[in-house]
Amino acid sequence: MNTKTLFPLVCAVTLVSAASIDANDQYAPIQPFLNRYCVDCHGGAKQKGEVRLDDFVKIDGALWSDIYDQIHDASMPPEDARQPSMKERASIAKLVLQISRDESFSIPTGYRRLNRREFRNTVRDLLGLKPGIYDPADRVFNDDVDDGFDTNADELVISNELLLEYLESAEHSLRMALFLEDLTPVVTRVVEFKPGSLQSGDQRFTTNKKNSTVLRGSGQYFATQGPRKVAIAGNYRITVKAAGVDRDNYGRMKFPPANGPIRMGIGTRLDSEGKKSTSNLAKSFDLKDEEFEEYSVVVWLEKGAYPWVGFLNGAGKPASSVRQAIRQRKVDPKEIDPKNYKGPGVEVTRLSVEGPLDPEWPPATYRTVFQTDAMPDFENAEVRVSLVDRFLTRAFRRPATEQDVKDYLEYLNRQHQKSSDWHEAFIKTFAAVMASHDFLYIKEEIGPLPPFELASRLSYFLWSTMPDAELFQLAKSGRILNADVYSAQVERMLRDPKTDEFVRGFATQWLSLDLLGTMPPDIKDRRYSAYLKRGYEAAFRDETLQFFRYVLFENQPVGDFLNSDYTFINDTLADVYDLPIDGDSTLKRVSLPKDSVRGGLLGHGSILALTSNGVETLPVTRGHWILDELLGTPPPAPPEEVPALVPDLNGVDTPRDQLVRHRQDPACFECHKQMDPLGLALENFDVIGRYRTKYDAGPVVDPSGEMFGTRFKDVTELRQILRSREDQFARNLIVKLAEYAKGRRLNRRDLELVNQVAAKSGKDEYRFKLMLRHLLMSNLMRDR
Repeated sequence: MNTKTLFPLVCAVTLVSAASIDANDQYAPIQPFLNRYCVDCHGGAKQKGEVRLDDFVKIDGALWSDIYDQIHDASMPPEDARQPSMKERASIAKLVLQISRDESFSIPTGYRRLNRREFRNTVRDLLGLKPGIYDPADRVFNDDVDDGFDTNADELVISNELLLEYLESAEHSLRMALFLEDLTPVVTRVVEFKPGSLQSGDQRFTTNKKNSTVLRGSGQYFATQGPRKVAIAGNYRITVKAAGVDRDNYGRMKFPPANGPIRMGIGTRLDSEGKKSTSNLAKSFDLKDEEFEEYSVVVWLEKGAYPWVGFLNGAGKPASSVRQAIRQRKVDPKEIDPKNYKGPGVEVTRLSVEGPLDPEWPPATYRTVFQTDAMPDFENAEVRVSLVDRFLTRAFRRPATEQDVKDYLEYLNRQHQKSSDWHEAFIKTFAAVMASHDFLYIKEEIGPLPPFELASRLSYFLWSTMPDAELFQLAKSGRILNADVYSAQVERMLRDPKTDEFVRGFATQWLSLDLLGTMPPDIKDRRYSAYLKRGYEAAFRDETLQFFRYVLFENQPVGDFLNSDYTFINDTLADVYDLPIDGDSTLKRVSLPKDSVRGGLLGHGSILALTSNGVETLPVTRGHWILDELLGTPPPAPPEEVPALVPDLNGVDTPRDQLVRHRQDPACFECHKQMDPLGLALENFDVIGRYRTKYDAGPVVDPSGEMFGTRFKDVTELRQILRSREDQFARNLIVKLAEYAKGRRLNRRDLELVNQVAAKSGKDEYRFKLMLRHLLMSNLMRDR
């Protein structure tokens, strides 16, 4: 296939018009100001933070916005440098602001490629595929985003290789949706597998009896004989008849799960050509000892998926358990070698799959793809036109033009000439649609967004997917432009469970939760052995996401992110945080003591772990994280000539000692003066967020410092200072939300709208849900 005919690459970049600035005499005073106060550090000889200000006409729009912020907020020049008078500062700030208004980011028609998350969700909704073990984005490269969110248009590039991956994924997804080999109604069937056919990678510890199989290893067991893969997607009932057996075969010598219940899992698995198999646990069951019962679960199975059954809490490596038992007790190795091992297990006498249950005709995916309640008559030319028109309209998220329909009908006919099969021709044609520019890219015109583009802006912001039928109809009628109608849609969409896509997409990137697990501690170190065994990493992430959900949907003040008297913990987090809880693995909201160190994000294990490297805490990284993610005032990148901090692994020097020496370099002083006290305030937390009063080498942790001219003695007082800056934090959060929604960095005009949203939100105590509503109702969201 010629990809050039499917996908014209669009790229537009606009900078400030240097000639227009140069020609305007009213801006003449700016360059002398920059020469006097700025170019010593940002000129031809030196460019701190890679910023150069000596060539006036080469300064682009984004940099003019930064210059205004630095002058207006008196952040620059540094305190130890020559300072302009207040009158001079105000005069130049006004001129720089005018440049920003006149010139910066005059954006033409904009295009942004769907990121990987949005592609996955859009394909599912377009084709009616349910979330399950099949992932439409599995065949597509990860987005390589280095700056900002994964919605940043400048980062979402395209290549011929990526385009071919989209085409392959689209065709495979269509085959999952349009799965029928022949167009005859589906009937429910029951398939039973012989117990002896259950196999796994731990087959050495499996005992096959005449009418049953005993699973003694902890792997996944699935049938190797018979038609194990379902031919039709749908809901299926998987039934297993089983019992827990042989718990006491070795007397007082206990093998996992020792005295706990023998736990069986039922799950699903899907093999992908050229890809690693994917599997999900559908449900777990605690079995009765030596008493057989039937256990069932209803699950959605994609075409080609099949069930598995497993011993969830058995010995991960029975061979290791056997060797350990031999070392601990004088036992004849022959008695418990793999051939003779009779430790605890799950004995299965029956495994069956029934389905699809209550099969619909046509199948739901056919009705979604073709938008019809009857199986379409592909031989009818008028029907084919209608089918193509409807699919294009939904795929392009706008009405299809006559030319669109004509082009793809011609492509459909060419595919039919090749295959003589209309079903196959539609799959090939719709795959081409899903690899086209109009599907892969979101288009936004300059100025107020038209109805269909506004519907997409709202849907991709809150749901990370295409507009649903109600939004589409409101866009078609134009009523979505009505403020009351639009407001009602905002409320409806916020109530929809799909809003969790926003929670995960935005919160994970804003707070850098995607860094969790990139530098885990050494689990061989006994201090951190529970990190993997107890699932700290997943619990950390879940706590922070649940905290975000609560602040948003319970409409709490966003200042709770900075300091709160509650959090969400389960039994795992209670162990890490040394907090009492009567519960299990379910997250529960708990009130914190007044003197607790856990209030707000700075007490979350997720934030403390991702700002460490698994070996030592990183005060500079932690301080930078606070300045950037919470306050929106990130320090510039360090000069290239400054050597990196080298950790003292012997523990002779504390991090505070090392940073004091580092700040003696004048090139490092200004930035570290801001970052270091904030990061050192968190030194009472180790690399996985546990509280400590001393370093491993012995010295007492000193978390005291100063911020905004106010002294603090520890993280509790630092949180109080941060909470007093709630207005600054709220404004930064609005900026982050807007950049995530718009897919680009904000310009000066946008930032004026941010101030308006912040002012309205302040009157509502910066309550998160109301703040989000103010943002969604503003021109920040309704304009390009």
